[in-house]
Amino acid sequence: MGKSETSKNMNLKHALCYIPLVAVIFFFTESNKSAELMKHIKYWIVLFIGYSLLQSLLAWILGPLLFFIYIWITVFLWFKAYNWEKVELEHIDNLEQKIKEKLETTEKKKK
Repeated sequence: MGKSETSKNMNLKHALCYIPLVAVIFFFTESNKSAELMKHIKYWIVLFIGYSLLQSLLAWILGPLLFFIYIWITVFLWFKAYNWEKVELEHIDNLEQKIKEKLETTEKKKK
């Protein structure tokens, strides 16, 4: 497989992470997960959980609007990932960093 075929394959994997449950399948079945692939899996999980929580809390008020926003964000991120554009969601990255720091300090306290 040539370099361009490999990059197209990775682009497709990154884009497919935004289809429900495909990210979970990649997480458990992919033998060599790159940092980029893990980032797209993480972004999809956060988006899906956020959408699910908002949908369950506000379904009677904003159900169709929330679904439209979720689909728009998902398609936008899918398009950027497929075209190999850098995708950065700072709030999610910052939240992940805070969680890692908290877990590290908790582990240090246990020792």
